[in-house]
Amino acid sequence: MMGTTHAAAGVLAAELVMGASHAPPIYWPLGIAFGAVAAIVADIDSPKSTINQRIPTGVLAGTALDHRHFTHSIVATFLFSMLLHWLWPMVPGVLLDAATAGYLSHVLIDELNPEGDQLLWPLPGMFSLARILPYPLTFETESQIEITFLKNALWVLVILTVIRPVLI
Repeated sequence: MMGTTHAAAGVLAAELVMGASHAPPIYWPLGIAFGAVAAIVADIDSPKSTINQRIPTGVLAGTALDHRHFTHSIVATFLFSMLLHWLWPMVPGVLLDAATAGYLSHVLIDELNPEGDQLLWPLPGMFSLARILPYPLTFETESQIEITFLKNALWVLVILTVIRPVLI
């Protein structure tokens, strides 16, 4: 998926965590930002990714790692969460959980791509919902379905959960 699609999914995931945990309203802007940024971090393993275009060492990480393997796994999501809690113990846990939800949203939304990801790394095998769901429910990155439907649907859900938090 494209970076903007992942960011939308990360914002939505962060909103769900913030709403479910009844986070104070003052935390919401930062939690949503954490979710959006964390949602693009998993693509550190792709030289052309949004994150690698913005950090100096990104291309090195993108060429050293196989795309959609380790960084797109449940193990990486867990390690990301542990790293955040270790690096920033003074940050409220709900904000770090929002970031973790954003990261996990990336891993899960890539399951809609026929290529899938190595969800159970280090076990071999790529997982994709394309094996059980028909097209157009699964689709290629930058396809018309992603651009015109998925990304917009995610942003609509983001707006609806802000306007109507009872949906959470």
